Amino acid sequence: MAMTQNVQTGGSGATNLGLVAWIAYGVLSGGGHWIAAALVALIISLLIVAHEYTRNAVKIMSCTTVGYFVFALLVTIAFGPGLFKYYNLILTWGVFAIVAWVTLLIGSPFTLQYAREQAPFEIWDHPLFMRLNVILTEVFAVMFSVNTGLGALAIVTGRILLIGLLVPISLLVAAIVFSSKYPNRYFQRVAPEFAAAQAAAAGQAND
Repeated sequence: MAMTQNVQTGGSGATNLGLVAWIAYGVLSGGGHWIAAALVALIISLLIVAHEYTRNAVKIMSCTTVGYFVFALLVTIAFGPGLFKYYNLILTWGVFAIVAWVTLLIGSPFTLQYAREQAPFEIWDHPLFMRLNVILTEVFAVMFSVNTGLGALAIVTGRILLIGLLVPISLLVAAIVFSSKYPNRYFQRVAPEFAAAQAAAAGQAND
C-alpha cells in the first residue's frame, strides 16, 4: 500500500492521516475522556472520508474507521465506556480483520484501492496485479487476526503495554513495510517483462 507513484493522488495523503484519528482516540481515552475520544476521532475520520470523496478515492478501511467510531460514540454515550475500556484491543483489530477477510471473500481485496493509485490504469484488472493484491490483503488480514488474538491475550495476562500495544504495532509496521517492498520482488520473480512494462508505463505517466 505504498503511496509513491499515483494515478489519483488526492485521496492517499488523507488516508495516511487515518492514524491521527486512532492516536487522538488513544490519548483521550487513556485520560479517561471516552466520549471526547470517540467524538474527536470520528470528526477526524469523517474529514478524511470527505476528502477522499472529493477525490473519488474513498477507501473501505477509512469507512470502517468511521463506522467504528460511530459505534464507539453511541455505545459510550448510551452505556458508558466499559465495553471499550476493557475490550478495545480486541474490538479494534477484530473489526479490521473481519473487513479484510470479507474483501477477500467477495473478490475485491482492499489493497486494490491503494495499489490502483500507484499503478497504470492498463494493469488494474491484470491477473498478476489482482493476485498480488490478494497476497497483500492476506498479509494484512492475518496481521489483524493475530493482533486480535494478542489483544485477548493481553487482557487475560494483564500485559497490555507489551502484548497489547508494542507487539501489535510492530506487526502493523512490518505489514506496511512488506506491502511497500514486496510488489517489485513479486513482479520480478513472477513476470519480469510485466515489471518492465509497468515501470515504463509509470515513467511515461511522470513525463
